[in-house]
Amino acid sequence: MIQQRSGLHLLLLIGLLAGNEVLLAHAQVPFPGKCPEVKVMEDFDVEAYLGIWYEYSKYPFAFEIGKKCIYANYSIINNETLSVVNGGINRLTGNPSSISGTAKVLGPARLAVAFFPGQQTTKPNYMVLGTDYESFSVVYSCTNVISLANIKFAWILTREREPTAATIAAAKEILADNKISESFFIDTQQSNCPKLDSNGTDFGAEDLTVGDPIDEFVGTVLPNAIEKA
Repeated sequence: MIQQRSGLHLLLLIGLLAGNEVLLAHAQVPFPGKCPEVKVMEDFDVEAYLGIWYEYSKYPFAFEIGKKCIYANYSIINNETLSVVNGGINRLTGNPSSISGTAKVLGPARLAVAFFPGQQTTKPNYMVLGTDYESFSVVYSCTNVISLANIKFAWILTREREPTAATIAAAKEILADNKISESFFIDTQQSNCPKLDSNGTDFGAEDLTVGDPIDEFVGTVLPNAIEKA
């Protein structure tokens, strides 16, 4: 009975969020309650974090549905701001695309990433929970929507497109330490990807594999999330 009520509460919450296009543009997995406490790195080294990170897995993210070979590239603009370039490939057309933004450093391992004019940069929306700088990074964000709900983002990023099992195990330890559920993670395809060009901000002109199935978010991921809540 408790499980049925939890599922019903999540369905009602999804109904509330469905009326807010801004929220739906950013995340699709709502959670009951307020944002939980997490342990953010306090000795974060921004310079060691720079460069290219490949997306290994993530919580469902609307802007990335139907994409593969997703990466992020970070570089310094000044002491308080980083340049951010996110890129990927459309799995149906094979067309590459990227978007540029900035990340304001608000504190150790606490960044406010913005890609669109008018986005607020006073609260962190990119928190590094753990990284060894050379192989993996665990990134997290949570926003309270109403007093009874929050929306979460979570990513496992890696320096290699196809990381070792040991690398992923280390990242998952960070998730476990922060009681972040692995149930909602979906893997990002990083095979048959073209090489990045010399400046690391776009793909080269190699032939791309097209025709991969689009992420079955609406048909699979969201119903599974409701069932597990």
